[in-house]
Amino acid sequence: MDPECSRLLPALCAVLADPRQPVADDTCLEKLLDWFKTVTETESSLQLLQDHPCLVELLSHVLKPQDVSPRVLSFALRLAGAFAAQEDCFQYLQQGDLLLGLFGEAGALGWSAWSIPSVRSGWIQGLCALAHHPSALHFLADSGAVDTVFSLQGDPSLFVASAASQLLVYILALSMQGRDAGSPIPEVAAWPVCAQKIVSHVQESLHSTAAPQVTQALNVLTTTFGRCRSPWMEVLWGQLSPLVASLLKRDPIPAAHSLVDLLLSVARSPVLSSAACGPWEILAQTLHRLSPTQAGPLALGTLKLQRCPQELRTQAFGILLQPLACILKATAQAPGPPGLLDGTAGGSMTVDTLLSSKSACVGLLCQTLAHLEELQTLPQCPSPWPQEPLLDAAVIILRLCDGSADPSSSGAGRLCGTLAGCIRVQRAALDFLGTLSQGMSPQESMLQVFAILLKNLESPESSPTVLKKAFQATLRWLQSSVKTSGCSDLSPDALLFLGELFPVLQKRLCSPCWEVRDSALEFLTHLSQHWGGQADFREELQSSEVPMLACQLLQDPESYVRASAVAATGQLFSRGLQATPTSSENLQAQQVGW
Repeated sequence: MDPECSRLLPALCAVLADPRQPVADDTCLEKLLDWFKTVTETESSLQLLQDHPCLVELLSHVLKPQDVSPRVLSFALRLAGAFAAQEDCFQYLQQGDLLLGLFGEAGALGWSAWSIPSVRSGWIQGLCALAHHPSALHFLADSGAVDTVFSLQGDPSLFVASAASQLLVYILALSMQGRDAGSPIPEVAAWPVCAQKIVSHVQESLHSTAAPQVTQALNVLTTTFGRCRSPWMEVLWGQLSPLVASLLKRDPIPAAHSLVDLLLSVARSPVLSSAACGPWEILAQTLHRLSPTQAGPLALGTLKLQRCPQELRTQAFGILLQPLACILKATAQAPGPPGLLDGTAGGSMTVDTLLSSKSACVGLLCQTLAHLEELQTLPQCPSPWPQEPLLDAAVIILRLCDGSADPSSSGAGRLCGTLAGCIRVQRAALDFLGTLSQGMSPQESMLQVFAILLKNLESPESSPTVLKKAFQATLRWLQSSVKTSGCSDLSPDALLFLGELFPVLQKRLCSPCWEVRDSALEFLTHLSQHWGGQADFREELQSSEVPMLACQLLQDPESYVRASAVAATGQLFSRGLQATPTSSENLQAQQVGW
């Protein structure tokens, strides 16, 4: 520390300790703490305290929290932890029971300022800072600090509760540090005291009938297995996996989302995924027991795993497909190849969820479509991919939404009533339909897709966000038709589709909603960029009013539309597709027609 700072330090400590001079801004305290941390990285903390007794006096003063503001108390706790991170300084501070007064269970819980979240947070941060050596671990076990951390897991402040769980994981890993070298890992009963206390607490929480305690235990384990890569984790999982499995016997299953996170964390662990006590059996049981909505994220996570038994992958894929299989069955569509409808017990649960309420049905379908969309783009995508049934399902969902599906059964009739006009499901289905363009599809399927896309684009009931998704999906399928035809030009079917699409595009360019005009211009820009040089495309485009309308939108009152119009007309001019002279009456008739 430079001489000038040394001279100023006593006055600074006096100001911090004086309740008559409250610190109104946390920023200066944060910067001061950062400065102290920088100093302790290059100098001895013990020497710093011995040379500047005012620092010890400040820390001793905050043991009387009624005389200190909460801001200064939180600062002092974190400062004490930073000093005590060096073991010799830790021993020095312990001589007068200073650390026990700051971090011991008897001291902290008795403060009136303990009710303030920033003080509890400062206490946790200080404790985390000092936990860097064996002496600190003994202190944590003997002072009751770990028990306080247990109680803070259920803190009303989510920030404090999360920090407490993170600290437990850190203490457990620190306790087991160096236990992996050479000799076999002992059973949990022979682990260090701090580690045993944490494991016992997790076990008690997993036995609890209170869902919050189960959630806290699962979250600690999730973080532990996600961060640590040591052989002792196999011993820990072997000890706790029966308790985790026993949660599946409860009805309802407590903390299902946290359970999913834990199992995926264990399955991703390089230590546990290849261990004899690996998570695969529990994963399979959990997939079977969870509700369709809860099982979806676990199924997707399972299919993303690098190491996963094929039987489990098949089960997970079947669960993801089940909602769409139920849609096909309810609307009397062909189920497709084996595997889409696998007849598992989850089928009846899925039907019940789809028909139970609008929110449940919409939530499950949106989740399923999003998961399958993500899965198709991954290297771990299952093969064979049931392209045709999934295309049929996406199309029928869009028809259920626009009311054009035939309610041939009571289930289909209820689905029609539930999904009619549902923008969330329409958007999700259009996104999924666009992703399916990457797979090879027969001509009949492409015609079916073009028909449903055109219906969404021309429907006056389509919202601006649905139209944007429909334009994006249309572009992807037009690009797919080029790949299918084996050349860069649009296929004859695609050109026929454009012949029907351009009149719709004209109307959308005249829409009173600026978002629709903007989406239509973006779509036109992409069309011209990809196929502006193809003679048949040029002929279809120039026989429409689209280029002239795009040029007119350069004067649009909305700046976003004007920017998109600049891009679209620039692309048209670069391809020689600029607007031809057209009478003002024709333009006016076009706008009135919309």
